[in-house]
Amino acid sequence: MANKVKKDTVTVIIPKPHNVVGDTETVVSVNGVMYQIMYDRPVEVPRNVAEVIMQSRDLQAKIMELTEAAVMKPGKAAIAEL
Repeated sequence: MANKVKKDTVTVIIPKPHNVVGDTETVVSVNGVMYQIMYDRPVEVPRNVAEVIMQSRDLQAKIMELTEAAVMKPGKAAIAEL
């Protein structure tokens, strides 16, 4: 029996977003290969997939930060006033 070579993998956990209803998983695609990843569970993925997930988290955080800064900008109408 041949020894299996373990790929360079890492464990990731993708928390389920508050605005997602019903879905239990998300799809991450890297170089044309699709990975179906369960929310809120530790999952072993190749290192390059984990990098894409982390970059996505960083980008989402930056978008949230910029959105909050734009909404709270002096002179803009408050959301309650719209």
